[in-house]
Amino acid sequence: MPSDFGYINARVRGLKAKLLGDEFYNDALGGSDFRAFLSSFAQTSYSREFDEAQARYGGELRTVDEALARNFYTTTRTLLNVSDGLPERLLKLLLLRYDLGNLKTIARAKSAGRGADEVQAGLLPAGELKPAVLDSIAQASDLPAAAQAVAVTGHPLGPAFTRAVARYSSDGDLYELELSLDRAYYEALSEEVDKGGFPDDFKRYIQREVDATNIRTALKLRGSGDGADAPAQVEAVFIKGGKEVRRTTFDALLSGDTQGLSSTTFAEVAETDNLSRAEEALRGGLDRQARKLALRDPLGVGVVLNYLRLKETETARLRLLARGKFYGVPRGQLEQELGRA
Repeated sequence: MPSDFGYINARVRGLKAKLLGDEFYNDALGGSDFRAFLSSFAQTSYSREFDEAQARYGGELRTVDEALARNFYTTTRTLLNVSDGLPERLLKLLLLRYDLGNLKTIARAKSAGRGADEVQAGLLPAGELKPAVLDSIAQASDLPAAAQAVAVTGHPLGPAFTRAVARYSSDGDLYELELSLDRAYYEALSEEVDKGGFPDDFKRYIQREVDATNIRTALKLRGSGDGADAPAQVEAVFIKGGKEVRRTTFDALLSGDTQGLSSTTFAEVAETDNLSRAEEALRGGLDRQARKLALRDPLGVGVVLNYLRLKETETARLRLLARGKFYGVPRGQLEQELGRA
């Protein structure tokens, strides 16, 4: 197997060519109903996974979710199977982020008392937690049982998830649970990066992910009215290791001052008026950084990183489009939502 990104990136360029273009979305938006959407979706690069999911779920909404999840997992396995050495290490770190997202999704769903089907609909398998393992975790009776199911896998985020769930059982603070997982995730990344050998561009990108997480945290705490008058709490939620958002910038954000963001990758956040638009701006900033990396070094990790973000966005848009068609959301509203996915 290749120990550099030359061959891997050639495969990525082939995969990127399969991403759906504007023509598909325009046609799907103009379709009459959910059945028409399924017909269009069945003709795309997701056709194999769609056929398999349809055989199991018929024409239900779950058919689309299952096809998208399986396709994403198959795609990431393809990349891992043709990598070795440093590229494999980098890919595994990039894919760990999807395990983080899946654990958060499970925590939110279980805390809301949702069933296994609803939990599974929001999962995106790609990391160490394979689809069958995620399915078993989703079927756990409650959040503590889900934490136990994660623990037996030996996953690097397992201990943090177990501790966070135990705390949640006593204080009911779901956001603190998610922050605990974020801290554990970035600690795991830092530990691996400290072993050496990683390109500087990759390190800088991870630093900006830390920045985005800290900005998100500050805006949420500011919105809740907490944080500014609680230094100990701020110390606990601020994640070290960022590049552009220092502790002083974080403190200013808690107080409502966004000027410190004006010279950063996430300057657009200062112009937003709610958390939803701020989240969109944060994603946009990271997307731009991934594109820059891909353009700067066609033989580097940026090509894979950029593709994964594009693929993730496509998956989110297709899930949103499927739901819009299933529930009969007006075209104008659905177009607006798709623009933010």
